Amino acid sequence: METEDMGTEKTQTHDEARKLLDDAWSAAGKAFKEAKTQADIIYGEAKKAAVDKDARKRADEAHKQAIEDAKQVRDAITNVALATFTEFWKKQKQDVDDAAANKKERGIQAEKAYKEAKKQADADRKLARDKAVDSSARDEANAAHKTAGKQAKKDYEDAMNS
Repeated sequence: METEDMGTEKTQTHDEARKLLDDAWSAAGKAFKEAKTQADIIYGEAKKAAVDKDARKRADEAHKQAIEDAKQVRDAITNVALATFTEFWKKQKQDVDDAAANKKERGIQAEKAYKEAKKQADADRKLARDKAVDSSARDEANAAHKTAGKQAKKDYEDAMNS
């Protein structure tokens, strides 16, 4: 895995991306739980030490803010992993789209080549039949035309399947 400037990591496989995300969720959960535990401990002590209603109210507000801060840390950790996971899938989609575009272009080129080969075979057949002096020569021209057509079709199918 490579680290990018944004702080996210580039993953090469789905398993790497998934592991990174799972690890981040685990770490984020632990960080939140630990921060909340510490905030609860301090809050309990502050409530015991509070001498009046205002002090308890400030302790309640501080505890609430500490929990919100812990949630933000948890969310920041998971957001980095989610960004990496999302980038992995964007790259996968782009790779698939590129492959589909390449296959489509190869198909277009193969179809053009097939049509040109068929056109040339038809022209060669016509020329051979026009020059033929007997039925045997015409039969040979037809056979050559058939062979050329089969080869053109095979070339087309090979190009489409590659």
